Amino acid sequence: MKDNHVEKSYGVALSEKQLKFLVHCIDVAQESLSIKPDKEEMDLIRRISRKHDELQDQKYDSMMN
Repeated sequence: MKDNHVEKSYGVALSEKQLKFLVHCIDVAQESLSIKPDKEEMDLIRRISRKHDELQDQKYDSMMN
């Protein structure tokens, strides 16, 4: 019998507060070496981090104007 395992993909919307919390959790887990992400998971971490950085830049820009 063939294994027709298909990975499901879920779209998730996060508030800014939730995104900050998720970034914090990832940072803590990486510092404690309690996670060893694979390539796909590292891509997700990079995407989340980029979005967090964008939000921080926007917040900084709005404070400077």
